[in-house]
Amino acid sequence: MLTILVIFVAMLLILTLAGLVIVYTVFPHRGQKMPYVSKLGAAMERAVDTAPTLSPATRLQTRREDRLNELLGERKPGTTEKNR
Repeated sequence: MLTILVIFVAMLLILTLAGLVIVYTVFPHRGQKMPYVSKLGAAMERAVDTAPTLSPATRLQTRREDRLNELLGERKPGTTEKNR
């Protein structure tokens, strides 16, 4: 009986976490206000603001520079500037 309870609680936690991830990608990550649960929405907005992200143009430029450096032989393939 205890095993079933542990499995039930674990599944409930997993589903809760999955729901939070979905809500995070649907609302604050896209810059929209979250309806109904304003405190959770405000907390997620703070998380979005503090998360380190790159704009799509910056990512594309970084990939181009990395590929160019690989072709010119300035660094080994598969390495990044941080672990050189």
